[in-house]
Amino acid sequence: MNASTEKTVSRRQNLMPLACVVFGAWIVLAIFSSRCLYADGAHEFIRVLQAQDFVSLIWSRRFTFYIHEFLLVLAIKLGVTNMSFLRFAFGLGCFLPWPVVLLCCHWISPKHFWVAIMGCAAGYLNACYMAIGEHILAHAFYWSSLFVIVFARPLKPLAALILLTSAVCLLFSYESQLFLCLLLAVLSLWRIVEEARERSSLNYWSRIVLLVAAGLFLASSGIGFYAVIKPKNPAEFMGFKAHVEALLFQKGWTLTWTILWSCLMLSVWLSEKASNIITHRIGILIIFCALVVWGTWPLLLPEGLNAEKQFHNRILNLLVPLSMLPVVLILKYHPEWIESKASRLGQMAAILLLVQSVWQISATWQWHRDVGRLQAVLSSSEGIVPLHASILGTSSIESRTMDFDWTWPCLSIALNPDRQIRSLVCSEFYVSPQYRGMFWQPFDPLKTETLPDLKHYGIEFTNYIAALRSQDVK
Repeated sequence: MNASTEKTVSRRQNLMPLACVVFGAWIVLAIFSSRCLYADGAHEFIRVLQAQDFVSLIWSRRFTFYIHEFLLVLAIKLGVTNMSFLRFAFGLGCFLPWPVVLLCCHWISPKHFWVAIMGCAAGYLNACYMAIGEHILAHAFYWSSLFVIVFARPLKPLAALILLTSAVCLLFSYESQLFLCLLLAVLSLWRIVEEARERSSLNYWSRIVLLVAAGLFLASSGIGFYAVIKPKNPAEFMGFKAHVEALLFQKGWTLTWTILWSCLMLSVWLSEKASNIITHRIGILIIFCALVVWGTWPLLLPEGLNAEKQFHNRILNLLVPLSMLPVVLILKYHPEWIESKASRLGQMAAILLLVQSVWQISATWQWHRDVGRLQAVLSSSEGIVPLHASILGTSSIESRTMDFDWTWPCLSIALNPDRQIRSLVCSEFYVSPQYRGMFWQPFDPLKTETLPDLKHYGIEFTNYIAALRSQDVK
């Protein structure tokens, strides 16, 4: 290795830990700011509290619901009733899977860890503002499975445990498992055939593990296929297709930059000239300025933050792992194609994780400010608080596009600073006589008998009901 290569490797090794630390800082901020409650999260949180048990909304994805809800349900079963701690437990369940998966990938193959980092930064961090997302876990467990199948040679007991655990978790995850798990099953069987043909030291228990994993992946793919042809909610499925088509024309801020950065990485891989340009002093300065704008954009232009776009980007948790699979196979079977540029590509993957994490931190800070505004409104109001007549209707991330207006009553309960509920924020479209009953909502805030029963946690609606009657809202 020449001096230039050693210097590059040194820089990469210094930058990857920094990127992981910033990613971890975002995870911590997201957990403590209760970002798990954004959009569908508040509804799922309230449903679990009311049931005091697991709640699965779609049978074909139920394992991912169990993972999200496990620590919350455990806390409830242990007798915890403090809402702050329960929100924290729910946040842990929503945000910890990806860091755990990345740790597994690093343990399995530190040399190729940058590929999983690229998958995380390009896929997960472009589609994770709503923490409740079965597609998120399907993507995560794909990487831990893939790393074991391709890179864990020989197959050690801990790696085998990671593979089987990931395969079980993928069994009921998301419709994308139809494609992801089919590929994983083929790769598992191919590894058995490959090592048997080469007469390598694949022992019988390893073969059994890989065969069981392949069986689980095939079953998972079958479940995904059935869920696609028989969707529980056809309207939601059609909406997903519409959002996929919209990606061609409205990619959003982070995805646009990610595509540009990925193209730059591809050019560095294929062209030494491109590699030299970006390492020139002027090139570094231009890229640095662009990265600062990219990552801090939610702070520079708060009103331009469209967090819902990340929900529409959930197809990336299928497209990114599929597009990265050839890179993984090249690293395994033709490493000489990438080896000379692997250090620089690893550095660029770390930069992508770093800047995407900074964007998430900036966007999460906006959510934190919104939570403060909501709690201030709830503390100073009684009865129904019309959303769009308040400061929340114009400044809140939750209602910027109005698609998640139905979540406000659940969010008001989940984040209420007082257990004696006095007020609920509600969108006019869900309580106005003109629109009432036209749109689905978890409960009708005007029908007191439909309010969730949360007495177990000391949450009472007596003051709210009294205020509602004094408002004479019909």
